[in-house]
Amino acid sequence: MKLKALVKSLALTAGIAASFSSQADFLDFQVDETPYGGEVVTADKLNGGYFELISFDGAGNFTATAFASMNQLFGNEGTANGSQIGSVVGANYNLYATFTANGTVMTPGAEGANSSLQGNSGSFSLFLDQNQDTTADVTNPLNLSNTTDDMLLGSSSDLGRNIGLLYGFGGVFDFTFRDFELTADGDTYFVSPTPFYMSVRVDGDFDTVPLEGEQRVTGDVSAVFAVPEPSTIAVLSLGLLGLGATSRRKS
Repeated sequence: MKLKALVKSLALTAGIAASFSSQADFLDFQVDETPYGGEVVTADKLNGGYFELISFDGAGNFTATAFASMNQLFGNEGTANGSQIGSVVGANYNLYATFTANGTVMTPGAEGANSSLQGNSGSFSLFLDQNQDTTADVTNPLNLSNTTDDMLLGSSSDLGRNIGLLYGFGGVFDFTFRDFELTADGDTYFVSPTPFYMSVRVDGDFDTVPLEGEQRVTGDVSAVFAVPEPSTIAVLSLGLLGLGATSRRKS
């Protein structure tokens, strides 16, 4: 990435951090990987790459569906990778997530962006793929194959504060999903804290796209967990937003 774009990306990260207020904490959680040849590990962030199908209706509205491979766990305030914390995700089993969102487009956008996207509703679901064989259709990211062994770990359909910002060099997004609920399988995977965090924050980057018709988008994505606070929802990891807006991590 050119230096000018890099500086813009860093400034954009700071801007979103300010707009979502408060503090930037990585909240620890523990996952039990013993059924998959690992151990109980402490992490604070999920990371991966995604592809998305987003449609614009020409009247200022959009709908989006996405599939994300979440095969990286990080710990130690987001600085230690999976091997450093002893995780076997990506090696012995896979994690993936599906996303949906619909909302409105504004041009010019918020935060000085060329355009911005604001979600009115959406959903987030996290799955564990034991056989590491689940695939998604690039023309329909929610059309999954080989899912018989997969386990739904948790989900939310309560979209909170969110924003997507599109600049000339690419874009970034930051979505919070409230009332994140673990399933029975999720309770056996996420073993701490109990009860588990009630919110999940999903952020990342995406490629530059025209805001018309049906577009395919790729990028990087991170997810961290949070708990509601009296006046706001705690702000968690922003990761390296925009640093690689034209790249995609492969699962």
